[in-house]
Amino acid sequence: MSVDLRTTVGAFALVFLAVVGVAAVGGVVLDDAPPETDAVADDHWQLDAVEPETVSEGGEVEMESSEPSNTVVVHLGSGGAGLGGGTSILPIEDGDSPADADIGSVGGVRRGVAPLTAALVENGHEVRFYGGIASREPLPSMLSDADAFVTTSPGALSATDADAVETFVEAGGRTLVASDPGGAGALTDFGSPFGVYGEAGYVYDMENNDANYLSVLVEPTGPGALTEGVEQVVFRGAAPVGTADGPATLATAETSRLSTTREAGAYGVAVRSDSLTVVGDSSFLEPENAGRADNGVLIGNVADFLVTGETPDVSFGPATGPGGAVPPGGATPPPEPPEPSGNATA
Repeated sequence: MSVDLRTTVGAFALVFLAVVGVAAVGGVVLDDAPPETDAVADDHWQLDAVEPETVSEGGEVEMESSEPSNTVVVHLGSGGAGLGGGTSILPIEDGDSPADADIGSVGGVRRGVAPLTAALVENGHEVRFYGGIASREPLPSMLSDADAFVTTSPGALSATDADAVETFVEAGGRTLVASDPGGAGALTDFGSPFGVYGEAGYVYDMENNDANYLSVLVEPTGPGALTEGVEQVVFRGAAPVGTADGPATLATAETSRLSTTREAGAYGVAVRSDSLTVVGDSSFLEPENAGRADNGVLIGNVADFLVTGETPDVSFGPATGPGGAVPPGGATPPPEPPEPSGNATA
């Protein structure tokens, strides 16, 4: 083999070995580096992008009125009071410290109005519960000594009790009726003498709500004593109500819809007719909802409404028992026995 050929082969071998060595070293270096990947969009992992919008927490329930002691009768349906109901479980205590309000057991019916009753008691007023036929004292008798009346179940009132409440309202007794969806018929029967009526169905809102389309946001339609300081409240189950005398006091947004028609629009959910206030929801009175938005302000205004005004001058005649029956030993005397005839013998 010539010198030139050996030189050429040797040079080729050196170049080949150099290329293989560089490739091997480069592979090791490349293996140590992390692989490059495309950026992944992670907006859907952000909590503020997936959590539903909710309203802010409001303040405590406070009353502005300085009225002297008033008596408020509260009716919560058949479960509103146990046997022997109709007596005050929220007594007014003497001294500087406010009275303690009994809000009932967890899940109890009385707990559903605890923020309202506690505010009344803390401001020196008396709260008495009426439990329908289970009460020792009939409702007309209780209303004759009362300044205000509250019911969250107007459909549970007997015909006699409903007539008594109507007389009480006509005499100027401040009355709050909280009627939930499903009670339109009973509300209309009760409120028709005062131009107040209820509508079938419930209101929902897919846009303006508190994390749930049934928890609609409600705003005042104008200034008034019931809505003073109120910008927005939350109703967990709103029934539409109205009055023939004027606009509603509280109404939903234009984006809300009525379940029976699916029509969008602003629906009235609270009205006032003189001494009668009707709200198409009772959930705003519950402890877990009293702190949402301005619910606490609304409850305080309702409490002021109940104890502000003239004392009603109302009389219901002879005392009667639940359902209109005359109780044993009641005010109606028994009939006298007939006189014996002239032909009778001793």
